[in-house]
Amino acid sequence: MTAVPSSSSTTTPSSSSAETAKEIKTLLSQLNKSKKKRKKLHKQQHNSNARDGGREVDVRDINREDAIRLDKLRKIFSELIARDEFTLSSSSGSSTAASSTNISNNNKGESNIEAKSQWNNWLTKQHSLYTTHLLDDIASTTITATSNNNEGINACTSLRTYCGVLASSPVPITGLSDNYSDDKNGSGSGNNKMVSERLLNKLLASIFKSRTCLDSLSSLTPSDVNNNEDTEQLLTTSEAQLTQLHSELISQYYDVQYFTYKGIVSIVLELISGLERLRKLAKENVDEVGGGKGEDEGGDTGEEGKGDVQGSNNAVLIANAERKVGLVAENICRLLLLMDYVPTKDTQSELEEDMSRYLFVPPVLPSSGVEIIGGEEYKEEDSEESESSGDEESTDDDETSTNKRKKSRTSNTNKRIKKSKLIAWQQSYKHRNALQEAWLSVLRLPNIPVRTQKLVLTHLSNYILKVCPSPLRFAEYFTRVFQGGVESSGGSSSSNVSTTNSLTSILSLHGLFILMLDHQLEYPQYYNSLYKLLHPRILYTKYRTRFLRLLCKSLLSNSMLPAYVVAAFCKKLCRLGLNGPPSGALFVLALVSNLLRKHGECGCLIHRKGKNEDDGLITDVFVENVDDDLIHTRALESSLWELTALEKHYHPAVSTLAKSVGTEDDKTTPMYDMEDFIVHTYKSLFEQEKKRLGGSGGGGGGKKRGGSKVSLTFVKPEGLFKDDDVFGDVFKSS
Repeated sequence: MTAVPSSSSTTTPSSSSAETAKEIKTLLSQLNKSKKKRKKLHKQQHNSNARDGGREVDVRDINREDAIRLDKLRKIFSELIARDEFTLSSSSGSSTAASSTNISNNNKGESNIEAKSQWNNWLTKQHSLYTTHLLDDIASTTITATSNNNEGINACTSLRTYCGVLASSPVPITGLSDNYSDDKNGSGSGNNKMVSERLLNKLLASIFKSRTCLDSLSSLTPSDVNNNEDTEQLLTTSEAQLTQLHSELISQYYDVQYFTYKGIVSIVLELISGLERLRKLAKENVDEVGGGKGEDEGGDTGEEGKGDVQGSNNAVLIANAERKVGLVAENICRLLLLMDYVPTKDTQSELEEDMSRYLFVPPVLPSSGVEIIGGEEYKEEDSEESESSGDEESTDDDETSTNKRKKSRTSNTNKRIKKSKLIAWQQSYKHRNALQEAWLSVLRLPNIPVRTQKLVLTHLSNYILKVCPSPLRFAEYFTRVFQGGVESSGGSSSSNVSTTNSLTSILSLHGLFILMLDHQLEYPQYYNSLYKLLHPRILYTKYRTRFLRLLCKSLLSNSMLPAYVVAAFCKKLCRLGLNGPPSGALFVLALVSNLLRKHGECGCLIHRKGKNEDDGLITDVFVENVDDDLIHTRALESSLWELTALEKHYHPAVSTLAKSVGTEDDKTTPMYDMEDFIVHTYKSLFEQEKKRLGGSGGGGGGKKRGGSKVSLTFVKPEGLFKDDDVFGDVFKSS
């Protein structure tokens, strides 16, 4: 540790520096002692398998005292930063260079510079120890912390204290041109401060448990496969922490929101590089074992067996590592789902005018060309050249045209000046681009749990695709999720797993449909993918109405569909009606009726008849399950015999509608409104039939509606059994 300047130094106030250093050392030492004591008490509670009231009081007192010490340290470092005695660097390294640069501008002696540099270095190390203590408390709380209220309170206090550290520890903005001055009397505004990305990234890493995940990748063992539940609890962030971080810090400030997106990208890159190192190490281990086997000419099979075991162990290790990374990715997605506000083009004025929404007010850059931090470089054009070029283009003295040219040049110059005055986190485009990069990076991580994927797919379709600058970049993720969901549901024997994977496939296909409709995505396999989702379980899923609306838009809004595609969907839909509930059968019949009237070339499915020598019977050549092109279903060579079966349906509404399909007059009969059939459920059909029959009268003295009686049987029975039954004469009705 670098020594603190002695009292004989003439550089800084010796008494105040010595007292400050002593107080910092004392507080940090007390924090370390209380941390050890708290661990000891937790270990005793764990061993006794019972809660001791006295020990809970001890832990609560320790946490309260620690909170006071942490806040004292925050105030000490904040005062040092405010007095320019302590300077944090914007990079991850030491702040010696930045400190010595500022000190050299004061034209003091070399001893003065060296002493202040040592003092700043010592404070930097103590500040690092202080923040590490806060981050350990934040990262120690898991999703099961609700069972231990003391741990949850301690983590919330540490998180709130760390937010205060961020607010009181700005760093100089790096990358500004030399002609920008931090002096208020100069060309700048004097606000040359920004959020410390290093401190913010450390906080995000602790919240997401990415550091814990990376550290554990090197210590994985095959036995970890049996500890899935414990690993999930340790690596899952509590909802209280995410909500507190979002509500108290991220949602309040535009600049913090912008740098949070940037920090997420850097954390994801670290996770990906950690996985790549683990895969490379596993491959090297297998190669070493295989190389040793090849050197033995005696044909010893022991080395071969050892290599197989090593390969299987490495596969287990990599699978566990990917599972852990997937839990960290889930934590990141949960926070991104909370961050629902992103400035758009319409809200650009808010970014420029509402300075209260910035943790550190951005500087007002000079009107000359300045390189914007994290943005682009805007430079003004030479006004004399533009004027001379304008004069060469026009030789007449028309005063009106001259005024128009001057007004145009003035407006263009004002636009360029306005752009040059914006810092990166004042531009709505930069915010939207940062949001897009954060989502794209986290979606690259493997093994994101399905429970989170469903929320992510819905959020992407409803919100992200509308605000991000390049929506087509999400097409790869939608396609990957859809293909994975179809393959899993097709080969799974569990109905729950199949239903879950079908949900992700529906949501991902909905995102692809939006990209095709609004952003001109070319996806030739769209209708093949939509056809694969037609399964009876689709009529019972949670997102049933969303899929049915997607199906109607896809089939009815496109009048250029080939006849074989329409015929394949009509056949598959009619078979769904045979296996589905009455509400699904009504929807299927209405949609098939609209399709047959919209595509008259498919009328052969209704009017085809068999040959006389076959007694009018038709052989169904329809192939329901195909892998590539729908033309292989041979639907146009078949017929809709399923309608005849639906005419005998037990529900009268289904039977009536099935008899009318294919007999409607195209000129006089309007198309069915599919929205009326989408909202139908078994309960709604029951209530509708109940009202039609008038089973319940109105209250309040109102007039009862006349209802019809339901026929239970056609012939009144004379006994319990039939007449020709053995017991027919035993029980007779009177």
